[in-house]
Amino acid sequence: MWLWGLLGWLAVSAVAALLHHRFQRMQPGFSPEVAAFLVRFETLIAEQHPGVEFRTMLPEQFACLLEVDGQETPLSLHDAFRHEQAFPSGFGSYVTQLIAEIREVGLDRVGDVDLAIAVAHVLPQVRSRAWLEARGCFGDSGLVYRRLNDELVTVYVIDDPQCMVFVCRAHLQRWRKSEADLHNLALANLERLDPARRDALRNVSGPQRVTVGDGYDAARVLLLDEIEGLLVAIPDRDLLWVGSESEVDLPSLMADTEELARSAAHPVSPHVFRVRASGLEAVQAEAPPR
Repeated sequence: MWLWGLLGWLAVSAVAALLHHRFQRMQPGFSPEVAAFLVRFETLIAEQHPGVEFRTMLPEQFACLLEVDGQETPLSLHDAFRHEQAFPSGFGSYVTQLIAEIREVGLDRVGDVDLAIAVAHVLPQVRSRAWLEARGCFGDSGLVYRRLNDELVTVYVIDDPQCMVFVCRAHLQRWRKSEADLHNLALANLERLDPARRDALRNVSGPQRVTVGDGYDAARVLLLDEIEGLLVAIPDRDLLWVGSESEVDLPSLMADTEELARSAAHPVSPHVFRVRASGLEAVQAEAPPR
C-alpha cells in the first residue's frame, strides 16, 4: 500500500514540477504566488476533470483558454485566484463547481444561440483534419466544416467576449442555414477584422508573416482569393506565412515550418502549400540527386 502511495506522490510531484517550469517559460513576469496558483489550477484540472484541458494563457490578460468537451472557452482567472488565496483548502471544490457551470452555461446550449445575435461573431478557423476527427464531435452534434484539402478543414466559431463556441450541425438546423451560408458570413466577418491585412495579403509584394494573435491568423489564408503560385505555411493556428516561391529558400521554409508545427500551441500543419485554383496543394520535398 505504501508503495502505491509513494508512486502516486511522485507522479503528482512530477506533474507539478513540469507545470511549474512550463509557466516559468510561458509567463516569466508572473509573481511566485500567481505562478503557484496556475500550477495548482492546471494540476487539479489534469487530475480530476477528464474532458477538460488547460490550453494556454491568453496574451495581455489574466485569463486562460480551456477546452471543455471539445469546445474552447476563455476564462478570466481573477475570481479563481482570489478564492484560492482566501480559501486554499476549498479550491478543489471551487474548480469542480466552476467546470460544472461552464458545462451548464457555456456548452451544448444551442437553443440559446440566436442567429441575429451570432451573425456578427461567426468567424472561421483553419484546423487539421486530424484535429477535427479527434475533437469534432461533442454531445449529439458534429462540427460544421468545409474541406480545404486532404489535410486541412475550415471550422466555424461564435466568438464573443464571454465565450467561444464551435458551430455544430444543430446550430444550422435551428437557423435554417446551409454550410455555404455560414462560410460566406464567416469570411465577411474575417475580412472586416483587419481590412489593411486583407488588402496586403491580396497584393503580396514580398514574404509576409501574419501573427496578429486573435485566433484567426491561419484562417487568413482564406483571404488569398486563390492567387495562383503563392506559397503558404500554416504551422500554427496563430501563424500564417505567405510568399512567392522565387523569393524563398524552399528547403529551409519546409524545415522551419515542420519545426514550428512540432512546438506549436495549436498545431495545424507541418507542410508548405502552393495556392491553386483547386485549393491548397502540398509541396513535395525534392528527392536528393543520385
